Order: sequence, then structure tokens, then C-alpha cells
Amino acid sequence: MAYTVRAGDTLGSIAKQMGVSVTALAAANGIANPNRISIGQVINPPGSAAPAAASGYSMDEAMSAYGFVFQLANSVPQLKGFLDQAIRDKWTADRFQATIESSPWWMQNADTVRNLAIQQATEPGTYNQNLTNAKQQITLKAQQLGRSIDDATAQRLALQTLSENFSWDDQRLSMLVTNNTSIGRGDSGGYLGQAANYHDHMTKVAQDYGVAYTGSWLDAWVNDIESGRNSLDSFESVMRARAKAAFPQFANQIDAGMTIRDIADPYIGMYAQTLEVPETQVTLKDPAIQKALAQTGQDGTTQTSMPMWQFQRTLKDDPRYDRTKAAKDDAFAALNKIGKDFGFVGAGA
Repeated sequence: MAYTVRAGDTLGSIAKQMGVSVTALAAANGIANPNRISIGQVINPPGSAAPAAASGYSMDEAMSAYGFVFQLANSVPQLKGFLDQAIRDKWTADRFQATIESSPWWMQNADTVRNLAIQQATEPGTYNQNLTNAKQQITLKAQQLGRSIDDATAQRLALQTLSENFSWDDQRLSMLVTNNTSIGRGDSGGYLGQAANYHDHMTKVAQDYGVAYTGSWLDAWVNDIESGRNSLDSFESVMRARAKAAFPQFANQIDAGMTIRDIADPYIGMYAQTLEVPETQVTLKDPAIQKALAQTGQDGTTQTSMPMWQFQRTLKDDPRYDRTKAAKDDAFAALNKIGKDFGFVGAGA
């Protein structure tokens, strides 16, 4: 039998009268907070028949009585049950709003999430436009960063930014996009956007310092820099430290701002000139350059650089030198001298 709440009643006392648990009674009556019941409220025992639909509000009457709270409850699945009961039992607007504000959904979500749900229910045009604008900004930032982003991810991040009342500063946006996407690739497999600029710069820095690297290692640095967790300055500091560990004999020059490439340039120039190859084809990985930069000193332990005259001599001992024009010219000049010495070639020849 239904019970009408009077002054001094609690849901616990009513449950005791009905011989049921407070939890069961609250669930049967759509009561979110067992500590909040109103005088005049009708409490039905669990399993009792619901009041006839005709005794409740019509949809138009409910919309008029509950205003935006009706629209909110009608659009949020977790609140729909409360709306159905409010219509059926003709709850007052104050009671309905109090029930909604005591519900688990309301208590578990921040103001920004609740306000967004209210806007979606009451101003769908504004909500959709804001969502579209946020999605466009996220997609544009992904393109600038050179990130791969699909439509579903852009939609999810856009909704997240609106739910969090996101502050649209560039660093936060970059971090959000980077943390939720992967580095994109063009048709040829190369990097795109800002990721390409970072990757190319770091590749050159690593090569100039003679530091070995892998593609996945550089990808991790690109991610960290684009998300704001690290910087190019930090990357270059790491490269200098690794270069000094690999070439301790050049630590002072590195601290002064030189790279291993700068130090190796004279050797690379002589290498290119002596073996007649473009300088662009000579790298720090070449065994001859490596040996010139890290020759063992007379004490057998200290690493030192090779004197230039010695380096040139080692290059001329290289089989490739025999195929150069200079070597052929030297050979011809030597044969010509021998010929003159033995009278096989005229003195004027």
C-alpha cells in the first residue's frame, strides 16, 4: 500500500513499516538520495503497480513544468528513469530538480560535463557548432604537427576539450594531440609537417656529433618535443654528452661549440680531394675518418687525432687511390722521368 510522507518521516522509518530494505524502497521509487524525501511524496512499496499513466503528466505538461531539467534528463540515459517516475507521479519541479542533482550521474560528473550535457539538450545548434569548431582546431593542429588522426579520434578529442572547458593554448593543444595520435607518414613514407622539421634537424645533429641512432629512438624524441615534454635544446645536450663519451679527446672542443663533424672537416676535405670523391659522400662512419679521429697515442691508451700528413699517406695506400686521376698522373710522370733518365724519352719531351 502506498504511503504519503509526513513531517518527521525518513525513508528508513517508512521502509521499516513496509518490512523492506531502504535500498529496495529507494530503487522502487527512483530515489537517488535516501536522505532526501519530501512531505507529501508518495512512496510505493517494491513490486506494487505503478500509478496509471493517465494520472501523470503528459509530455507537454512535463516539459512546461520541468523546463531545461526535462530536456537534460530526457537526453541522458542515466537520468531517464527519474524523468519517467516524475511524469508518472507528477513530482513538483523542485523535487524533480533535487532528485536529478542527487543522482549518481550528477554527483560523478564535473560542472563542465553537466553544463555541456545541458547545452546539448537545450541548445543543440550551439553545441554542434562548438563541437565542429573544436574538431577543426584539433585536426588542423594534427596536420601542423605531422600527426596521423582519424575522424573518430578528432571527434573524441573535441568532445573531451568541451567537457574539460579546455584552455586553448598552443602547448596544451599540442600535448593533447600528440598524446592521442601517432606520427604521420606521407605517400613516400617520409615525415610530415613539424614532425619532419624536428626529425630532419635531429638527424643532422646526431650525424654531426657522430652519434648512432635508430628510427624509433628519434620518433620518441619527436613525440616528446611536440608534446612539450622535452625540447631540441635537451636533445642537443644529450648529443654533446654522447659525443664526449665517444671522443673524450675532443671534450674541450665540443664544450666550445664544435661538433665532431667540424673537427673532422679537414680530414673529410683531404679524403675527398685525395680519393677524388664528393665530400657529401664522406661520413663520420667511414673507417678511415674514424681511425683518423681516434688514433691510439704513443702510450697505448690515450686517444688522439692523426696528423694530416699521416692521414694523407694512409689514403694513398688505399687501393681506391690507384684509380684516381692524380695517381695515374703520378705514375705517368714517374715513367716519363725513368724514360728520360735512360734516354728512352727525349729531353724536350
